[in-house]
Parts: sequence; structure tokens; C-alpha cells
Amino acid sequence: MKASNRYEGLIHYGMSLVGGMLGVYSILCFSAFFGSAQTANLIYIVTSLLGGDWLQVLLRVGGALLFAAAIVLTVCLNKKHPTEMRLVSIGVDAAAVVVLSLLPEGANPVLGMYPLFFATAFQWNCYSGAKGFACSSIFSTNNFRQFVSAATEVLVYRNRQQKAKAKFFGCTLLSFHLGAAAGFLLWLVFRMDAALFAILPLAFSLGLVLLDTEAAQVKLVPLRWKRLRWYARFRGLLFRGSRG
Repeated sequence: MKASNRYEGLIHYGMSLVGGMLGVYSILCFSAFFGSAQTANLIYIVTSLLGGDWLQVLLRVGGALLFAAAIVLTVCLNKKHPTEMRLVSIGVDAAAVVVLSLLPEGANPVLGMYPLFFATAFQWNCYSGAKGFACSSIFSTNNFRQFVSAATEVLVYRNRQQKAKAKFFGCTLLSFHLGAAAGFLLWLVFRMDAALFAILPLAFSLGLVLLDTEAAQVKLVPLRWKRLRWYARFRGLLFRGSRG
């Protein structure tokens, strides 16, 4: 399946919405621990080592390895199935939120983060940008920096070439934090089960990915038909020449 990139911006915003929902869910349910990145987890490995808390070291190293395993898997799968990776990532996210909804309240926060460690790392490699911009769909630090830099260029220096960049990163930030807001409101009502509502933006993104693929196929069919006609004419000339 080939992508047309017709809907890549909307797909990225949809997955950023998912990233925001999963990010706020991890903070609210697992001791204010942001599980969509590894910075905090890696720091806790160091502090647990120095503090002699070997159980925490083991759990957090396990989380880091799971995060790394998802990245390794996306790299390897992308070699053989590059065009299917967006669909696979949506499936991985869906499986993760189902597992999260089954966890009991009060579960070990590090173990509880394991499904998110794997799913968000997988998503990060499969939805790492759009429209020519490298842009995370699972956290916002670099996106915020890029937005502020581009907006400064546009507003202070009247650099119109940065306008598209500012708009893209701004929309990504908006999508991510709308997801965080929705996740928070859902958590107030449904607690651990709130994770299941991430299925809705995942379904939206899935539909767009399928539309994107279909649009690419529509584009390719006339091209292939033209090539087939030229090939038929070429063969006809060859055979006609051989008969003479």
C-alpha cells in the first residue's frame, strides 16, 4: 500500500490527539509519571542505583528495554513493510489502551506504564512528522520550541517562509493538548477505563490512513494503464518488424 500524503497533516493531528490522551492518562494514573518519553525513567534508573533500590532499578530498566524493543521492531518491520507501519501502529495503540483499561487502580506505576512505553515508542517511529517537518506526536517539548521559533520569525521578522511551519507545529500542539484536556475530563468520570476512549481518535486516524492509501491507488491506476498501453504498442512494433 502506497501513501498519497493527501491527508498526512490530518493524520498527524489525529495521532497527536491520541498522544495527548495517553500522556495525561499516564500522569493521572501512574504517580505523575509521564510515560510517553524515557527522560524521567532513565533519570530514575540512575537515582535508584545510587539509592540502592534494586527493585526500582529492575523495573525501570525493564521499561527502558521495552521502549527500545518497540523502536527496534519498527526499524526492522519498516525494512519489509514500510507502507503498512501506520496501520500497525494504530493497532498497537489500540491493544495498549485495552490492556490499560484492565489494570486495577493502585497497580505498580512502573509496571502499569509498560503498555505505554511500548505503544508510544512504536507510534513515535511511525508518526514522526508530516508535511516535510520532523514532529513528535507523543510529546511537546521540541514541538513547542519549533512553534515559538517559527512564530518569532513570522511575527518579528516578517518571514513568510516560516508561516507554514508555525501553523503546522501550532496545530500539532493544539491537537496534543486537546487530547490531554479530553483525557483529563474522561479520567474524572471513568478513571482507569478512560484509556478506552483513545479508540475514537485512533478510529479517525485509521479512516484517514485508509483514505490516503485509496487516494494513492487511484493516482497509480492511470499511470500503470498508460505504461501498459506503451508496452503493448512497443511489442506490436517489434512483432510487426520481425514479420517483415
